[in-house]
This record gives sequence, C-alpha cells and structure tokens, in this order.
Amino acid sequence: MTQHDGRKWAIVGALFATLFLIWGPVNASSVFFIPVVNHFGWSRGFFSLLVASAPLAAGLSSPVVGRLLDRVSAHKTMIVGASMVALSYLGLSRATTAVEFLLIFIVLGVGISASTIIPTALVITRRFRENRGLALGIAFSGIPLGGSGISLFANYIVLHHGFRAGYLAMALPIILIVLPLVTLLVRTRPVPAGETTQNAATKSSPLPGLELREAFRTRSFWMIALADLLFAAAAAGIRVHLVPYLTDLGYSPTLAAEAFAAMFMFSAIGSFAVGSFADRFGGRAMLVAAFAVSAAGIAILVGAAHFVSLAAFVVVFGLTRETTPVLVPLTIGESLGVRGLGSILGIVALCTTIGFAAGPAIAGRIFDVTGSYSGALGLFATLASIAALAIRASLPLAEESLRIAVERPAVA
Repeated sequence: MTQHDGRKWAIVGALFATLFLIWGPVNASSVFFIPVVNHFGWSRGFFSLLVASAPLAAGLSSPVVGRLLDRVSAHKTMIVGASMVALSYLGLSRATTAVEFLLIFIVLGVGISASTIIPTALVITRRFRENRGLALGIAFSGIPLGGSGISLFANYIVLHHGFRAGYLAMALPIILIVLPLVTLLVRTRPVPAGETTQNAATKSSPLPGLELREAFRTRSFWMIALADLLFAAAAAGIRVHLVPYLTDLGYSPTLAAEAFAAMFMFSAIGSFAVGSFADRFGGRAMLVAAFAVSAAGIAILVGAAHFVSLAAFVVVFGLTRETTPVLVPLTIGESLGVRGLGSILGIVALCTTIGFAAGPAIAGRIFDVTGSYSGALGLFATLASIAALAIRASLPLAEESLRIAVERPAVA
C-alpha cells in the first residue's frame, strides 16, 4: 500500500468514527423518547413533532451544504457541523421547555447535515475510483454500529442517571474525538505535489455526468428522490417508535433497547457487505433489493408480540435499513454521474430528511388516534415497496444523457 493509499483509508477511518459518534445518538433517540415524554407530560405525537424539526432542518439545509462542499473544503464544513451537534446535545441536557427543545433540534439538524452523510459521500466518491463501494460501506457502517453501541450506552445512562445526563454523554465524544479527527485528517480531494488547487482543477478532465439543472429533467433524479423520501419516512418512523412499540407489547425497556441495538448490529453487517456487492452487481440493483427486503422486514414486525417474529425483524430489517447511505451515491453515479454530485446529493438529502421528519410524526399521530402502531407499520411497509419500484424505474446514465441530447434540438 502506498502512502497515498494509506492516507485515503485513514480518511475513511476518520469518517467512520464521525458517523459512529454523531449518528449513534441520532439512532439512539428512541431511548430518550419515553423518559422525556413522561418527564414533561407531553403526548407522543407532540414530542414526535418536536423531534421531527431536526430532520426537517437537516433537509432544508442540505442543498446549502451541498453547494458549500463544492466551494469550501469538507473539513471546515464538517468542523462547524460537528460543533453544532455537540452544542445541541449540551443544550438538550439543560432544556426545560418545548420551545427550547424545538430550537435546539433545529440547530442539531443543521449540524448533522453539515458533518455526516453528504460530506462523507462526497469525500469518498472523489477520493476513490476503485473500491469506492467498499470504502463507502466501511465508512457508513459507522451509522448502524454507532446506533448499536450508543443505544446501549445511552440506555444505561438514562436508566441510572436520567435523560439529561444521557444527552450530556452524547456530546462529550464529539468534542473529544470527532473534532480532532476531522481537523487533522479529512480533506475533500488530494492535490499533487508542486501544484496549487487551482492548477490541479484546471488540468483535470471534466467529471462524467449531468449538472444539477440537467438532472432535474431526468426521470432518474425524481425516482431516486421519491424513493429516498418514502423509505426515509418508513425507517425514521420505526427508529423513533420501535422501543415504545415493543414496551407496549410487554417487553421490558432493557430488552426493547437490546433488540434496538441488535438491529443496528445487523445493519452494520449489511452496510459493510453491500458496498462490495454493489461494486460487483451495481448500486441500482442492490438498492431495489434493499428496499424490497426492508418492506418484508417491516411486515414481519407486525407480529413482534411473538419473540420469533421480533428476532426475524431484527435480522431482516437490520441488514437493509442502513444501506441507503452507501447505495444512493452509487445509484446517483450510475444514473446521473458525478459531475454535479454535491448539489444532487444536497437536493436528494432534502427529500430524504423530509421523510425523516414525516415518518415519526405520522407514526405518533396514528398511535394517538388509534392507540396502536399497526396502521403505521402497514403504511411503512407499503412505502418501502413503492421505493423499490421507483428505483427500478430509474435509468442508466447513458440513456438519460441520450434523452437530454435528443431533447436539446427540440428545445432550441
């Protein structure tokens, strides 16, 4: 391995740690749900709306983050974002009103957008040509592994010391580990020795693919955006409400948290493995399969009163639920190219995070009206199935480019 290769994989390691320690607390949010609701006397639907402000803020800021990453170095953007996340958890540990929770969740969402998925996908895509899927898989396995490890850690802190101490514990690793790693290691692209960034950019050949405004005219862009929105709603709704759902079925809070953590362990396996499979079979094909299998896993969850069904859900849904951060950039590359990747990722992330915001709120509302999560689970299984069909309807880059080329004379 050359020194250059070693530097690339060191960056992957730093990005893995960032996703582990920032997305871990996000995925552990279900652990905080009931303690916060019980402490303040809020309904589940009301607190779900407060929680939904974070992904909504992340989505609205994603296009700006994507544009910034095309103009500002990734490590600067990530440093600001990670600092916002750490300060947000410090604020949540002291918040006493719904307005404070709302404002802090908004800052948290913007910080997550600036420090995690979009810059990670962009940095790795630009750094790697070979083993791109593998590198993405390794980095993004930090999301489910963080969800597993941090969920158990947060559950212990919350049960023994309360949710305020739990939020405080979420902030410290970001301050002590993430910020130094990003500052020292993460760079968007290498610059050859003896060349300035401007000269390197001038000598490099144009990247293949479509600009953002061209992508807007393609079927593939809208199918990818729709699929991400629908699946994000399903995945986020289950993530936030899984522990409450299991405790309602009679499982202890500890067992529910352990099942939640186990799901993320299988998600780590899926995230790691899917990158290599995508390098072989293609991102689009693997994304269709992931959404279809996820739909089946959600359907299995309806019978979670039986432990066998719960175990099957943990394995089936766990293996596929966190594969989208790996497969979506690859799918965009196959259908739209990498020329406008930063801006396209930003817009797609807007759709994704709207789904993240909607899913928990929809599930909470369904529970408040019906007293059950059954309707929400049926809806989420349907949304995942539609997402699979949408990706199946996307096209390869060559076909999309040909369609645009044919349309240009007609427009002229």
